[in-house]
Amino acid sequence: MTISLWQGQDVRWDEGEARHQAAERHALIDRQTVLAAGGSDEAIRVRLANGTWKQVHPGVYYLNVTAPTWATRLQAAVLAAGPDALASHRAAGRLWGLEGFSSRALEVTVPNSEQPEPNGVVVHRTRRRLHGESIDGIPVTTVERTLLDLASVLPDQALSKAVQAAYRKRLTTGNRLANIIVEQGGRGVRGTRKLRRIVANAEYDKSGSSAEVDMAELIRHAGVPIPVPQREIILSNGERALPDFAWPDRRKLVEVDGFETHGTPAAFERDLIRQNLLLDLGWHMRRYSAALIRRDPDGVARDLRRFLED
Repeated sequence: MTISLWQGQDVRWDEGEARHQAAERHALIDRQTVLAAGGSDEAIRVRLANGTWKQVHPGVYYLNVTAPTWATRLQAAVLAAGPDALASHRAAGRLWGLEGFSSRALEVTVPNSEQPEPNGVVVHRTRRRLHGESIDGIPVTTVERTLLDLASVLPDQALSKAVQAAYRKRLTTGNRLANIIVEQGGRGVRGTRKLRRIVANAEYDKSGSSAEVDMAELIRHAGVPIPVPQREIILSNGERALPDFAWPDRRKLVEVDGFETHGTPAAFERDLIRQNLLLDLGWHMRRYSAALIRRDPDGVARDLRRFLED
């Protein structure tokens, strides 16, 4: 136990325990933690005055050990918003590592109350139950609740990418998302219909990568027959292929090439062998890069229509 003396006064408190808790909160500490450890407002005042602590929000302090990060600021926002606050919406999307969240926005959700709103923080209030988890010590909404919340603020395609990222990372399942829609969605909850529709299309979009979600969206609007995603094809060497999109009645395939899955020499060689074996079986193939799909979607759609009409 570390005993601290303040300006000649015998103010004894367990500063070591308070620092231990701060270390688990991105170098942040709040007034309640200080008081619970036996500290006082005078102890806080002295540390603020000598610069060893810095006030981030009323009652929330940063121990000046390193430059504060986005995670530090988010943790501070959660602490300042009250004991039941959780990081949510776009901030939660970034914490969960979902597709497309590089924003440094600070967003939290709190139970509907009179708790004051911290400066520079987007605060959402809810009457629905809040269940949280912890990522890097930061309390955050569950991934299912995060996706339901995101449905109220994201367009369809961005939400679809986030859902696919959650599937790809095995953070959730279609059943769990369906349950959150029933339990916490419904009438009056923005985004419920959007998320329900995207979950219903998940089997079609199950290919998963960001570029494949873009391609799936392009196919929907290209005026072509709906393909079968990841149709299993047994190759002559006994291995199985799962092409991104297939039209079995036409013996035609479309593959989306992203660097993350095809960007090594070994992966490139495997793809060539696989492609040749598919051609041997009578399949015709088109391959589009992720960059081309995003740069020239109209051109890809025209080429796809020609390919399927031949």
